[in-house]
Amino acid sequence: MARVLFKRRPTRLELSESRPVWPCRDFSVRPHRNHSYEHVASAASAWAAYGNYRLIWSDAPYDDTLALRLDGSPPDLELVWHDIEPIRSSPDIDVVAWLSSRIHALRDLSGSPILAAIVGLSPEEEVALRGLIGGLPGVRLAPVSDLLASVSKPFDPRFMKIAGSRLSEEANLALAKHLACRWIPALLLPRLKAVVVDLDHTIYPGVLAEDGPDVPLPADYSALQASLLKLKRSGIMLALVSKNTPEDVEALFSRRGDFALGRADFSAMEIGWGSKAESTLRVCQKMRIDPSSVLFIDDNPGELLEVAERLPCVSVMHAAQDAHATVEELEFYPGLWTWGTSAEDSLRSADLEAESARAGIRMRERDEWAYLRGLSPEMEVWPNSPQLMRRLHELSQKTNQFNLAIGRLSEVQVNRYIRSPEAFAVAIALRDRLSDSGVIGAMFGRLDGDVAVVEEWAISCRALGRGLEGMMAACALTAAAPRAPACRFHYRTGPRNAPALEWLAKLSGKKLTAEGCVMIPSTALPAVAEMPFRVIIHEDERL
Repeated sequence: MARVLFKRRPTRLELSESRPVWPCRDFSVRPHRNHSYEHVASAASAWAAYGNYRLIWSDAPYDDTLALRLDGSPPDLELVWHDIEPIRSSPDIDVVAWLSSRIHALRDLSGSPILAAIVGLSPEEEVALRGLIGGLPGVRLAPVSDLLASVSKPFDPRFMKIAGSRLSEEANLALAKHLACRWIPALLLPRLKAVVVDLDHTIYPGVLAEDGPDVPLPADYSALQASLLKLKRSGIMLALVSKNTPEDVEALFSRRGDFALGRADFSAMEIGWGSKAESTLRVCQKMRIDPSSVLFIDDNPGELLEVAERLPCVSVMHAAQDAHATVEELEFYPGLWTWGTSAEDSLRSADLEAESARAGIRMRERDEWAYLRGLSPEMEVWPNSPQLMRRLHELSQKTNQFNLAIGRLSEVQVNRYIRSPEAFAVAIALRDRLSDSGVIGAMFGRLDGDVAVVEEWAISCRALGRGLEGMMAACALTAAAPRAPACRFHYRTGPRNAPALEWLAKLSGKKLTAEGCVMIPSTALPAVAEMPFRVIIHEDERL
C-alpha cells in the first residue's frame, strides 16, 4: 500500500484500490464549505487508512456566507473548506477580517477542533489570518497557499461546472495527502515520540560488517539521514537498533564526517545480535516512552514482522531500496508532522541524557533530601496561564505512565479550565543543575466548597523517578487552592498508567478500584515551605 501512496504521482484509480484489511478508527468531519470537497475526501480515504483511521463526512450544503449550520451530534472535526474567490468581487468585504469573524463564531458554537483550509488567500493574507485566529483553542489554519504554490497547475476552471470546485486534479490529490497524512492526524492524534532505525541497508546501502566504516552513502541515503535529523530537531527522538558489533558502530560514526547523523543524535542504542523486538523494547525503556509512541524502520521484512507480532503497538515502516521513497513516506507518515514545536520538544533529548547522571547521584546518596540537594532542583508553577494552554493540552494527550484519570483533554476543554472561575489548570516546570526539563506537569480541577477536586493530574514520563511527584502535586495545589484543607483525586485504570495509580495508592494508603476518587488531607502532601529547593509560584493570571 505504501508503495502506491508515496509514489511520485499516484492515480485516483490506484488510490481507490488501496483499501485497508485492518480495523480503522472512525473520525467524523463536519464541513462548512462553498466549493466541492468530495474529490479530496474520496482520495484522502486511502491515506487515512494508512494512518489507521477512517473519515466519516457529514452532509454539507454549499454556503458562501459560512452561516455555520450545526446539525446533529458534535463531530470529531469541524472543517472550514472555503474558496474566497466568490467574495473577492465585493469591495466592501475585508476577506481576512470576515474569515476571522466566522472562525471565531464557529469556535463559540462548537467544542470540536477546527481546521480551516482556505483556497485563494495570498501568503500574506494567510499570515494575517493566522495571527487573528492563532490564540483560539483547538483551531489550526492549513498552509494551503504554500501547498498550491508547489503544484504545477493548481486551478482548472473547467472543473467548476462538473466538479463544483476550480481546483485541478493535481491540487485535489495534494490536498488529500496533506489533509489525511499531516493536518488531521496532527490535530486529532498524539504525536509519535521516537523513530527507531536500523543501520545496514536502512540509513546507508551497505553492510557494516563487510564494508567497514567506508560503507557507501549515495545522495538518496544522505537525504534520508537529513530527513531523520530534521525530525530530531522538531522534537522526535531517534534510537538505533542494529545487528552489528558495538565497536564497528562506534568506528563508523567516529570516521564518517559526511553522515548527517552522528552518534550524539541517538537518544538510545541497542547494538547486538539478539531479537530486534526485545532491542526496541529496551530502547523504549531507556527513552522512558511507551512502545505505542514509536515508529520502527528496517529494510528486512522479517525483522519488521517480528517487531509487529511481538510489539503490535509499535508502528513499522519498510526502508525501501530507493531511499527517496523512504524519505517521502517519512515526510508524510501520520503522527510525525506537527503544527509547531514547543520549547519542551527541543529540551527532551538533553533532559534524557542527564538521567544517567541523576541515577548516579541517587546511588551515592541514600538520603532523599541529600539526593535532592545534589540535584539542586527548581520548580516553577503557573496557575491558569493562557500562554501555556497548548503545552497543558500536549501533556494531557501524550502522557501515559503518570496520568491519573486519562482524560485526554482537548484544547477547548483545557481553555475552559483556565478561564472558568470555579476551575483551575496548573502548569509545572522543573529544572536542576543537570538539565532544564521545561513544563512537565499539568493539573486540572475545580473547587467543591473548600475541597480541591483534582480531575486530571499528569506528569511527563521523563520527569518520573526523581521522587518529586508529591512535591509537584503540593506546589500545584498551593497555587490553585492554597486554603483547601483537603483534595480529592479522581483516577481511572488504563493500560499503562500504573505508576500514577501506585503513587496515589501509596499517598492515600488505600487500595484502589478500577476507577473512582480518594480524599487526601492537604497535610498528607509535603509542605512547600519545607522543600529543600527553590519553588517559584506565579500569580494566577485570571486575577
